[in-house]
Amino acid sequence: METILPASDGPTMPRHEFFRLVGTSVGTILLARCMAGCANDGAGDPNPSPEQAVDFVINLDEKVNENLKLKGGYVIIKNIIIAQTKDGQFVAVSAKCTHQGTQLVYKPTENQFYCPLHLSRFDITGKVVTGPASQPLIRYAVATLTNGTLRIQTMP
Repeated sequence: METILPASDGPTMPRHEFFRLVGTSVGTILLARCMAGCANDGAGDPNPSPEQAVDFVINLDEKVNENLKLKGGYVIIKNIIIAQTKDGQFVAVSAKCTHQGTQLVYKPTENQFYCPLHLSRFDITGKVVTGPASQPLIRYAVATLTNGTLRIQTMP
């Protein structure tokens, strides 16, 4: 049995032309999405200003904070990354990259905070080591209290 298609009234497009247009369209859409993700809309890095003052205490004996007992360990609490450096010092900075707000990780071997999305790096004081980020992280004061707790506060 043979299938007969009705004749179309309009002009037809050659097959290779159709696939060329579809391929170009898909490529344009993907490129536009990629460019939008990395675009610098002229505003520069987001301004890393704290929304409100920070002042809280964390207990190192709690299960969620046990990583802080290890040199090189870190936790993220209230959008603040708290880490114990390889030298045993506790540091706290904002947990979001100032480039596009990606959550940072702490790399103890380099003693740096690292953005896994665009590879920005920050030292333990929050200063930019490698971009694309150009704004430093917000730094917080960390006090080690006698009862196995840390107090995290906005810097005076």
